[in-house]
Formats: sequence, C-alpha cells, structure tokens
Amino acid sequence: MGAATVVTLIGVFAIVAVLAVYLITISYTLNDVSFTVGTVLVGVRSITAQVEPVPKYVGIIVNDVVAIDQAAKQLLAWGEQSGGEFQAAYETTGRVAASG
Repeated sequence: MGAATVVTLIGVFAIVAVLAVYLITISYTLNDVSFTVGTVLVGVRSITAQVEPVPKYVGIIVNDVVAIDQAAKQLLAWGEQSGGEFQAAYETTGRVAASG
C-alpha cells in the first residue's frame, strides 16, 4: 500500500466520520423538535377540548340577547303609549290649574 492510498483512506475516513457526526447531531435535533411538537400538539388538543362547548353556549346567549331585545322594544312601545296618555293628562291638569 502506497502513501497516496493511506492518505486517501484517511481522508475518506475523516469525511465519513464528519458526516456521521453531522447526521447524529441532526437526529438529536429532530428528536428534540419532535418532543416539542408533541408537547404543543397535546396543548392544542387540550385547548380544543376546552373550547368545544363554546358554539353551543354562543347560540344560547344569542337567543337570550334576542329575547332581551324584543322585551326592550315591547317596553319602549308601552312607554311611548303611556307617555302620550301622560302628556294628555298633564295638559288637562295644567289647564285646570291655570283657570283656577
């Protein structure tokens, strides 16, 4: 075996060793990333489970708000009716007091 062959084999060994270290480093990094993604996924699933009933409750709240709006409009209509009757009664009382 000549010197050139030994140097070539040492060079190939060095390149293979560097690539192996590089690939091992990448595998450890991917393992950490996989763990982090798994942790985030568990958190997202937990949040999803907690907010699942929200649409149902939003519908209930909307129905209540619509009922409140209708009741307020009815009260306003009654108030406008009563206000007209109050104004007529006040004008009559005002004329009686002015003539007396």
